[in-house]
Amino acid sequence: MESVLRELGLQNHSKNKLTLQSVLELRKPSDEDQTAHSLRSLPWLFLRKLMMVNSSARIIKCASDCNSKTTNSGNSGVYEDQKKINPLDLITALFHCADPFLQQEMALKMSMCQFSVPLLLPNCDTKECTLMLWALRDITKQFRSYSLDEDSLKENSIVLTDLPLISFVRLGKSSVSKSEFLNKLLSNNQHHHDTFFHKELENGNISRKISNGLVEMSWYLPGGKKTNDKFKEPVAVANLRGDISDFKAQFTFLSQTSSAVFLFCDDLDSNQTFLESLQIKSKLVLICTTDSSTSGDNLTTTFKPYSKILRDRNMNDFKFVDTLQKAVVDILADSTKMSIEKMSKIAPDLGILVDENNPICQNAKKRADLITQDITNIPEYKMKELSLQDRIWKELSKLEKEMCRLKAKKQNIEHYKSELKSQIQKLRKQQGSSDMREAMYQFISGLSCSPEEQLYFLKWLKINLDHLTRNHQSRLDEQYKEVCNNPKEDKDKDLRDLENEIASSSLGVQHFMRELSQLYESTHYQKNKKHTALKKLPEMCAQLMLTGFPLELIDGDASNIPLTWIRDVLTALNKLTAPHNRIRVVTVLGVQSTGKSTLLNTMFGIQFAVSSGRCTRGAFMLLIGVSEEFRSELQCDYILVIDTEGLKSPELAKLADSYEHDNELATVVVGLSDITIVNIAMENATEMKDTLQIVVHAFLRMKEVGKRPCCHFVHQNTADVAVYEKTLRERKIVLKHLDEMTQAAAKMEKIGNKKFTDILEYNIDGNNWYIPGLWLGVPPMAPVSTGYSEEVSKLKDGLLNIFKATKVPAQNFMEFEEWIRSLWKAVQFENFIFSFRNSLVAEAYSKLCVEFNTWEWAFKKHMIGWYTKSETKINNLSATSVRSKNTLNVDTVVTDLKHEATKELDKEEDRLLGKIQQYFESEDENVHLVENYKEDFVNSAKGLRRETETDLRNKLENAALIQKGIEKVEVIRQNQRDTMKEKVLDLISVCRNTKSNLSDSQLNEEFKKMWDEIVQQFSLTALPSCDLGKETYSFLHSNLETKGGAVREILLNITSLDECGTGPFYATTVKMNMFKKLKNSIKPGQRNKKHKFIQMSCDRIINESKVLITSKTSAKSDYSAEIQELLCFIDKKLEDCKDTEISPEIEASLKIHICGIAARAFQKMHDDYIQRTDPLTSLERFKEQWLADFKDLYYQRDQCQSKAEMCAMKCFGPAVMDYIQKRLGPDIVEEMLTGERGVAFSTRTFFQCSLLKQLLQDEDFENIFEYVQYYEKFVTEWISEKIIEHFSKDDAFLKLEMKHLNAIVSQLKTSIESAKSMTNSCNFVTNVFKCLDKELVIPIDTLNATLALNNSDPAEFADCLKSSIDKMHQALADELHEESDIRAKLAKLSMNRPQEVLFNRVFGCGKMCPFCSAPCEAGGKEHTEHFASVHRPQGIGNGYWVKTDKLTSDICSSLVASEMVFRCKDTGDEWHPYKEYRHIYPDWRIQPDTSIEATDFWKYIFAKYNTKFAKVYNLKPADIPRDWYKISVHEANKCLDDTFLLNSHKKK
Repeated sequence: MESVLRELGLQNHSKNKLTLQSVLELRKPSDEDQTAHSLRSLPWLFLRKLMMVNSSARIIKCASDCNSKTTNSGNSGVYEDQKKINPLDLITALFHCADPFLQQEMALKMSMCQFSVPLLLPNCDTKECTLMLWALRDITKQFRSYSLDEDSLKENSIVLTDLPLISFVRLGKSSVSKSEFLNKLLSNNQHHHDTFFHKELENGNISRKISNGLVEMSWYLPGGKKTNDKFKEPVAVANLRGDISDFKAQFTFLSQTSSAVFLFCDDLDSNQTFLESLQIKSKLVLICTTDSSTSGDNLTTTFKPYSKILRDRNMNDFKFVDTLQKAVVDILADSTKMSIEKMSKIAPDLGILVDENNPICQNAKKRADLITQDITNIPEYKMKELSLQDRIWKELSKLEKEMCRLKAKKQNIEHYKSELKSQIQKLRKQQGSSDMREAMYQFISGLSCSPEEQLYFLKWLKINLDHLTRNHQSRLDEQYKEVCNNPKEDKDKDLRDLENEIASSSLGVQHFMRELSQLYESTHYQKNKKHTALKKLPEMCAQLMLTGFPLELIDGDASNIPLTWIRDVLTALNKLTAPHNRIRVVTVLGVQSTGKSTLLNTMFGIQFAVSSGRCTRGAFMLLIGVSEEFRSELQCDYILVIDTEGLKSPELAKLADSYEHDNELATVVVGLSDITIVNIAMENATEMKDTLQIVVHAFLRMKEVGKRPCCHFVHQNTADVAVYEKTLRERKIVLKHLDEMTQAAAKMEKIGNKKFTDILEYNIDGNNWYIPGLWLGVPPMAPVSTGYSEEVSKLKDGLLNIFKATKVPAQNFMEFEEWIRSLWKAVQFENFIFSFRNSLVAEAYSKLCVEFNTWEWAFKKHMIGWYTKSETKINNLSATSVRSKNTLNVDTVVTDLKHEATKELDKEEDRLLGKIQQYFESEDENVHLVENYKEDFVNSAKGLRRETETDLRNKLENAALIQKGIEKVEVIRQNQRDTMKEKVLDLISVCRNTKSNLSDSQLNEEFKKMWDEIVQQFSLTALPSCDLGKETYSFLHSNLETKGGAVREILLNITSLDECGTGPFYATTVKMNMFKKLKNSIKPGQRNKKHKFIQMSCDRIINESKVLITSKTSAKSDYSAEIQELLCFIDKKLEDCKDTEISPEIEASLKIHICGIAARAFQKMHDDYIQRTDPLTSLERFKEQWLADFKDLYYQRDQCQSKAEMCAMKCFGPAVMDYIQKRLGPDIVEEMLTGERGVAFSTRTFFQCSLLKQLLQDEDFENIFEYVQYYEKFVTEWISEKIIEHFSKDDAFLKLEMKHLNAIVSQLKTSIESAKSMTNSCNFVTNVFKCLDKELVIPIDTLNATLALNNSDPAEFADCLKSSIDKMHQALADELHEESDIRAKLAKLSMNRPQEVLFNRVFGCGKMCPFCSAPCEAGGKEHTEHFASVHRPQGIGNGYWVKTDKLTSDICSSLVASEMVFRCKDTGDEWHPYKEYRHIYPDWRIQPDTSIEATDFWKYIFAKYNTKFAKVYNLKPADIPRDWYKISVHEANKCLDDTFLLNSHKKK
């Protein structure tokens, strides 16, 4: 034995036994999968084939066989034998090296292949043998018996079935192969099968080393067809390998347990003494092959066999087998029957070991027997001992579904939800208060013992329960048959009762595991002492899964998933396996009883726990390990296989929701799977269509929620050799069906038309597999077809190749659990696609939004920087045009800048699109889940480019327009300066020619005379001013003149806009003389609710218009028809408020009010511009400077230092401050986006969460009301406050200012050094500015005025300027330090205002929920669908019941799942179901509440401020469900964390 084990490489396993999971582990495929390279590979090759039920498993080839034949042809046969092994030796060795559970699996699979199985296993070293009772326990056989009833179907465990045993043995040499003839005896005429291995088979002639003494067993089982059945009764057949003279114990055992022993012996004379010494209790049939018809006659005189069969040369094989058959039939007519279990009582007396007789196995048996010994009526037992999974669990399942579907037509949906919640809590409490039954104590006790005993216990329990179920169902089937055959007319009720009893008479280990899950769920919910005791159960179950034990995922009876239990088991599994916890999931779907479980069992060598006599209900999952060397290639550590109940189940077909049930199941398992196998039985085309419809529906749903489904169709029972070629047309027809189903499913899901190939990658050739029938012949004597096994093996290889090639990363157990949770929650709603919310998808989307916002800001920041420099360049054109002959035309420069802008935008757009592409191509975790959003973000990137380009072009044109105006003014100023310079120089000349020196007062007087003359001369060139009040009125009149007579009457009463908009605005419909003096509008006494809402809408438009007016007037430019833009803006806002029904009269009064405000603001803007650019004003501004220069020149004082200081402080100082102002905005934004504070601005979702948390923290109703009704204003102010709050700490604002001040001063000094060579001071300064023409705007007016009369030396001036710059640096730094009001500093920022940039970032598309006005949070601006994470009670936004004037507490995320209806302008004032809201608002996705807690925040707010909301809306308070008042601040805060996934974000 030892030497054989060593040859086979099994020596380590004689003590450390091979386990089932180690054999089933997926290993790297190699060319040894068909032919072993050495003897050491043979065991694994055999086991792999056997586990896949391949009937050719015993025909094993070793590559060394070929070598020995070619290279050692001259050597003896002994040498060749050393290179080979007899398959019986291999099987014997493997049974010795396998643990008890692998032995069971091997025996079961051998039985399915119709191989003989070991009954007595010899050990040639110890000369002992073992009865393999345990190993054969799992084999169950079905047959039809003729003895009592012609159609009596029996099914039982083979070790418990009493059968006659016919044993075949050999004495001495025999010229015939006993095993070969046994095979012929057991085979039907149509199908020959080699049940017993014999010498004529491959490697059968190799001498046996360790398998002599092996007793193999097989069975002949009649199928009920008299023409085919050789024996009318089932019979067991035993075959002893070797000579009985060497194995007396085995022979004695067989002689005592058999009905007859057939002894093959050719040389009777030589063995006469031995034969006569035998004491055989059973009948002995002597079989002798002889040339002489008289041979053996002498023997029978003293030794009397029951009968003898002599085979001479005239008897052929057929006649011989026929004779054998007749002999067996004769014996069966009067035979004793004995089960293998009864044989185990005899074995010990003969010195034969029994594999079950070990303490661990027997202790486990006792534990299992304690549970099952008192079970007589299964339905009653389940009601009593396993009650948690029955009524309460099923009622809970219904209530949870109703919570999602809200079928009851109640007026107040939130009250109804609270009622349901209360019922659920009551049932949970009831479930948790139940005492644990004795059976569950025993079951948990069995699970808590040692790992080996635990496995024995579960197996014993399964064996016992299967036996009970079979017996119970057999009785019920008989009763059912009797009722059917009964001529009684009214038997429908009896049949129905029996059908119900049959449906509930299945009892398996999974029912105990299900009860365990419910026990765990109920105690977890109650948080009682029992929960502490049960805490270890999930880990126990996880350990079991690692041993290959299947876990129920979906309870098929209640159609529900125990989510807490599944979560905790998978959490434990994740911990146990980490870091090797990556999984791929394979699922099979198909019609009931089409061999789905068999397909999986064959493919992976597994055994799903299916109750005897019943098909799979619900879904089970089972783990298969991946070997270490194969993990990197397969990109996972485990394959998780899900087996599902059959679709189109006859049991469910009678129920109204059977299609829905199938859809739910298919959706969940397809959603969980990496690969879904759709099993199609070719013979049923109608059912195939139904199946495809359900499956296609599931795939479509997955595609829509971001999963990439992979599907393979398996067509079973296809036997033709040319099946693949013949089915091309059929495959095309199937694809056509799939396209039709996809369109039908798309219609049902209310999405656009799609083809099947749109929803998944489908190859008409690569995704279809054709598999022949399972059985080779007619059961029960048919083996599994080798063709079936081999085709399934090819399918398995195909699936593994998909895993190798996929770029989608494997998920871990926790991600898998999240998919279970989210899919199950979503299928409970009627509209799956728009109900689906998965935290993994949400996190992946959030991460994508964060990344996109980062790239978007980089794009914007770059273009802001580019524009700032370009605008500076345009602003500096006046300096060059006035001073230089090489003047640059403004239009030319702007055209060049537009081209440059296009190039910059192209470059940045390509970079942005490249980032998006790179992100989606990366192998980052869960990127594949947001593939659906790629198009949205690409469109957003392109939209950003278009928007930025339009904005830049407008800004460049505005800058050019301003510059042209400045140039015109600057020409006038320059002429004035030149005249002034000439007059001053003339005056100096005149004064110097006087004999006496003039005093200061005299100089002042002379200068004043000259100044007055010149001013008088220039007064004609002053710029004209416009009356913008009249212009505004003109535009307003054009805008309103088509609105009707009442509006024209209002306009006629308005003579001037001067006083309009100075007081508060009151919306009213009174048409009398209300508008004669709008500022004194009379406030209506008691306005109704409708007017209240109109008033609020008008207030909102006024606030938003004021923000626009402020942004327009903040620019230091002239007015340019901004009033037209404002009127368009108001029209757009009124369009958004169409539900409010604002009348034309109110619209007119609103526009008049806003235009009054605008006219004054724009007039001031215009007047300020005129004042700022007026040449005379400019001249007056520098009067003192001209006087000082005049005196300096007269007294011939050195101007170098004074001019340098003046230049530094008056020219460079303002330019530097302007430089700092322009660059602060992007820097402030950058800082607000970094660190912890950046989270709030990273995505719109996180921003919403930050806002709501602030509202919760402040507990200020005014803020909450402003957030709800004046969202934009509130957000803008909130952002400003956040900026102020941050930059008020640690001199943060000052640090930014100093950074830019230091940077530009450094550049200034460098420019001064490089410009020193200039010969003229004015040219020198201009040149310094020129070096910085993209950084500093040259204050040309100040510069020219400052340097007009400069007589200083340029080199000396440069040195003085450097020292003056240092002084300026210090002075500006002091000025910045002194001004500590951050709010004032922010207000000064006229360009790139950070609050506006951040607002645009988080405001997004600006759309609001059509029902509750919650703002959209979708990423990018070009998204195709809007969504909000949290919706709010409609009463918060002024929703009320018309009949009662009470605010409503209904929430749209509940309403869209209910049967309620709504109407508004968009529905044409017709009632429309909330469920079908997307017909009216197709671009909104309102996800139904997946839990009662999802909107706790707004429930808390509404409950707290109900009366205040009612007061401000002039309505009655809402009827709020009682449980809303119980929500705490902590729960409201937790709701925000959970809903916005902040917890997962923090973990990262």
